[in-house]
Amino acid sequence: MDTIRSCLSLCWPFTSRATQYERISQWDLDAGTARLSDEQELVIFEDGNQISLTILENGLRVVISERSAGPFSRNSQPHVEVVPYVQVLLASVSFTPGGRSLVDFSYLSAAASKLQLRQVSADVSLIPGTAMLKWVADVQARAYQGVTPRRRFLVVINPHGGQGKAKKLWKETVEPIFAAAGCVVYVQYTGPAGSPTNAATIARNVDLEAYDALVPVSGDGISNELLNGLASRPDALCALRMPIAPIPAGSGNALSVNIMGPVKVLDGAYAAMNAIKGQPIPLDISSVSQGDTRIYSFLSQAFGLLADLDMGTEWIRWVGGIRFVLGYLYGVLTGCRYEVEITMKVVASDKHAMVAEYNTHQQALEPAAEGKVTARDVRMPPLVFGTTDSPFPRGVVHERLEAPVAPGWHTFRTPLQFICAGRLPWLSRESMTLPLVHNDGLVDVMLVPPRSALDSFKSIDGQEEGRFLREQDCYYYKVEAYRCTPLERTGYISIDGESIPYKVFQVENHPRLARVMSMETRLKGPDRITLGP
Repeated sequence: MDTIRSCLSLCWPFTSRATQYERISQWDLDAGTARLSDEQELVIFEDGNQISLTILENGLRVVISERSAGPFSRNSQPHVEVVPYVQVLLASVSFTPGGRSLVDFSYLSAAASKLQLRQVSADVSLIPGTAMLKWVADVQARAYQGVTPRRRFLVVINPHGGQGKAKKLWKETVEPIFAAAGCVVYVQYTGPAGSPTNAATIARNVDLEAYDALVPVSGDGISNELLNGLASRPDALCALRMPIAPIPAGSGNALSVNIMGPVKVLDGAYAAMNAIKGQPIPLDISSVSQGDTRIYSFLSQAFGLLADLDMGTEWIRWVGGIRFVLGYLYGVLTGCRYEVEITMKVVASDKHAMVAEYNTHQQALEPAAEGKVTARDVRMPPLVFGTTDSPFPRGVVHERLEAPVAPGWHTFRTPLQFICAGRLPWLSRESMTLPLVHNDGLVDVMLVPPRSALDSFKSIDGQEEGRFLREQDCYYYKVEAYRCTPLERTGYISIDGESIPYKVFQVENHPRLARVMSMETRLKGPDRITLGP
């Protein structure tokens, strides 16, 4: 054995230094010898398993050959996986005081239904140091092409989010992945409104130079608070360029659905990867005004049944997302209808024309360009259409819903089942209510009149494909601004899932002001839409 060590020491000086300070055990030699072939394939040994890591054009080929225990052990069928570089978190080599070198490699495996963190650490002291450094540098360059590694995150956790599951998701899934990727993380738990640890207060005071992204571990409520906090700063337009990378951990995770899609949103590991590897893309936000009060919405404004099934089911939040279905069923069975007046500056209202324009836009879609902000233009833009205290043109007054209508001002004074407006297609992973949302800078508005229980129940099927758009008695508009005036004495108005006073409110959009992290260049709307016959 000593003879073997002497021969190895002649091959590489690090081995000689290792024998001076750290004894190489018999197990190390029995387990196998790490080697690097043609600067592409690295073979290492960990816990008796042989692991081969080969650099390919489309990813890193990982082959794990496990040895079963016992005196008659034999190698089992190897596990083979080509890991896309986007799922590679870290490749690094370190040197101990005793002169040994260790390689650390971490990645997200797609072998199961959800991504799983895999980490490998092994002794590579017998591989020349320069070759080993070159190999890990090559892997890191491929893994972080166009992306800054070791990002700095301010993680904002709602300890009560998702029925209290946010903390568990953070500790068990997200935090280990951030650590494996070498991210620098500061964690802040949120407090009630007005407290120093409220998410809006955190965003108002955050040092924009200290972090690469804000990472809310919660539902949409914390994202709404963060955006409102950023928008209320004196340097709002600069602050809103701070990307938000949500980790879905609430009963409603619509922002995450619109970023990741309705399937991947269920995977906390994918959301963590999105924060680590995603790129900032623009997000519209809208001003919602009530008198002198101005707040900001990134998702939706809901009135009528949609607001009731959200705000009116808070008392059963513990059942999770199913509360929205229960609220809808209750409203349908009780034949709910709401007296309201809505005035809109309509740009488009012909469904077939809007669908054709949407499909054309999706086919020609290119990565969004970053806008520039000057030092003289850092506050939120003024309201073009004023507040609810300002005069608002009524235009053509309708006693029933109509479409298409001529572009311009229109007022509809008629009972409705619900109003849903916003700048994102998905309201939840089960419901794509505004499928025609795209980068046109307009607010999409869906108006649904009172309907029979049968028609309402039929609309439940196909909501994930935008069923309301295809219904002849459901009306879809693209508008520059709108004012909604409730005519009932009591009720709910929901802004991004948060309740506001039940009185007249007004909305106008601000295109592309905020940023979210995304693995793709656009939000998750449908690739193509057909209305059918």
